[in-house]
Amino acid sequence: MLFSWLRTRRRRKLLAEPFPLRWTGFLERNVGHYLLLGPDERSRLRDLARILIAEKQWLGRGGVLIVSEEMTVTIAAQAALLLLGTDRDYFARVRKVIVFPTEFRTPVAGDDWEDDLLSDTPLGGQAVDRGPVLLAWDEVQREGRDPDAGYNVVVHEFAHQLDFVDGASSGAPDLGDSALEARWKYVMAVAFADHRRALRENPSDLFFTPHAADNEAEFFADATEVFYCRPHDLKARHPQVYDLLAAYYRVDPTAWFRASEREDCIPL
Repeated sequence: MLFSWLRTRRRRKLLAEPFPLRWTGFLERNVGHYLLLGPDERSRLRDLARILIAEKQWLGRGGVLIVSEEMTVTIAAQAALLLLGTDRDYFARVRKVIVFPTEFRTPVAGDDWEDDLLSDTPLGGQAVDRGPVLLAWDEVQREGRDPDAGYNVVVHEFAHQLDFVDGASSGAPDLGDSALEARWKYVMAVAFADHRRALRENPSDLFFTPHAADNEAEFFADATEVFYCRPHDLKARHPQVYDLLAAYYRVDPTAWFRASEREDCIPL
C-alpha cells in the first residue's frame, strides 16, 4: 500500500512538470502516429511515455553505448499507443528495454544477457517473458516514421508483453471479461486457422505476415501491428478481429487515419 502511494505520488510530480520541448520534436519526427492523434490523445500519449521512460531501465548493447533521449522518447511513445485506452499498469513486468543499433543475435557474448531459450537468428525485436524488450533502433525509427506501413516492431514486442501477463503466451491476453474471453477464443482461433490455411494454399496473397502463422501468440502480436498501422484494411478483411482488438485496447485507430485523410484533402 505504501509503495503504491509513493509510486502514484512520484508519477503526479513527474507529470506536473512541463513536457520537454525537444521531446516533442522527437515525437513529431519519429512517431508518425503522434501527428494522427487529437489533442487529448497526444497529451495522454506524452504522459504515458514520460512514465515509461522514468520507470524502465534503458540499456544499450551491440554498439549503442548510451541510449539517447531520442531513443527513449521514440520507443516509449510507440509502446504507449497500446496504453491509450487503459494504462495496463504501464507494462509493470517489463523492467528493462535493451536497444541495439541494428539487427541483433541473441544470446550475445559479454552483454550480461544469457538465456538458452533465446533465438540465435537475426532479429529486429524480441520480448522476453518476465524479462526485457530488445529492439533494433534502425527498425524502430524507420517503422515509427511510417505509421501506415503495416509494421511496427515496438507495437509488436510490447503486444507480446501484454500476452505474457496472464502467465501464458497463448495469443489471448488478460481480458478481464468472460464474455469477451469466449468471443476472443472463437474469433481469433478461426482467423488464425484461416491464415495458416492461406499460407499453405496461397502464400502470395497473405494479409498477415508468414511469421503470424507460427503460433497464436505471434498471430496476436501481428494482428496488433495491423490494428494500429492498417486499421481500415483489418476492419475490411477481418471485422471481427478488429472489433475484438478495439474492445481490448479501447481505441479506434480508424478514426486517427480518417482525420489524417481529411486534413490531406483540405484545399489550399
